Amino acid sequence: MWSAADALVLKWVALKLAPGLPVHPRCLHLEGGAHRAVRLVSEQLHSAEWQFVYRTDIKGYYQHIQKAMAWRIWQEITDDDACLNLLYQYLHYSVEDGGEIRTPDVGIPRGCALSPLTGAVLLQHMDRYFGSQQALFYVRYMDDFLLLTKTRWPLRRAIRDLNRYLQLDGFTRHPDKTQTGKLSRGFDWCGIDFTSPYPPRISDRSLTKHRERCQRLDEQLRARGWSEQDIAARVQAYRSRWEHWAAGMILSAR
Repeated sequence: MWSAADALVLKWVALKLAPGLPVHPRCLHLEGGAHRAVRLVSEQLHSAEWQFVYRTDIKGYYQHIQKAMAWRIWQEITDDDACLNLLYQYLHYSVEDGGEIRTPDVGIPRGCALSPLTGAVLLQHMDRYFGSQQALFYVRYMDDFLLLTKTRWPLRRAIRDLNRYLQLDGFTRHPDKTQTGKLSRGFDWCGIDFTSPYPPRISDRSLTKHRERCQRLDEQLRARGWSEQDIAARVQAYRSRWEHWAAGMILSAR
């Protein structure tokens, strides 16, 4: 948890660095967000050019980022002393747990305006490599990877190369969020289930996460002593925002 003053300063750094950030066009979580990522994939599926799919993500991406690697990349991106000073403090943050204060050896904080930027530039070498391959379609949304190919062998080579990159950078795939095979079997991308010939829909995993968050919100508000009426209103407001997001995502996927 960042204090309000810290969060404001880190947001300033993010706003200052974002315009000149060397982000690859196939890294989509910074500009356009999930809607753009879903729209781009939908366009590729409508072309009927691809037959095989591989979708995976990194297990504990933020948690396993090497600080030295992130620091080296930020030094290559900017020479602004003020920004570098704050970036170093951001990377080497301290946490308090039960009165014990420590500085984690690896990992970056999740709730920070700089973290999505770090997540983008850290894997730009992978974006450049896979984005230049003619035999496949590649896109990344933070730590989620999607590969589409016409035949099986280019997909196998791409999976092999992806695993090598992840291993060299100290990452591993999430076994429960990895899908591979024919496109006809369908896949989940950014919360949307693409399964031909059915129209895109919100995936079962996203629906489950939504229900769990509604339940947690209800429990948190009850623990704070909120009234039943206020709890119902707050949960319903969250559901309305989620339904608006879901409708927009489905529209982008069509």
